[in-house]
Amino acid sequence: VTSDDKHIVSGSREDTVKVWNLDTGNLEHTLWGHTSHGMAVALTLDGKHIVGGSRDRTIKIWDLDTGKEERTLKRYTNSVSALAVTSDSKHIVSGSWDKTIKVWNLDSGKEEL
Repeated sequence: VTSDDKHIVSGSREDTVKVWNLDTGNLEHTLWGHTSHGMAVALTLDGKHIVGGSRDRTIKIWDLDTGKEERTLKRYTNSVSALAVTSDSKHIVSGSWDKTIKVWNLDSGKEEL
């Protein structure tokens, strides 16, 4: 759920992430880019980005307003199964079935830990 309580996001078996309007129930965006179904989704608290992790071993970052994909993070050898965004919206924490946890800089896309 976005910090303004207006949208929710969901991962799907269609290899997409969907953005729903909570007031109307309508689908607002279908976000493409993953090549396998989504396992985890997270939103930045500043309301600017959606982060999606997938069985395709990548993390995608989309702009919440436009639905445009901004970046792909690739460093896993197995599915990305967990995602969280720090409260300052500057870092992504991700976990994978390859038994690793990584910390990424949201702006640069660089792995920091």
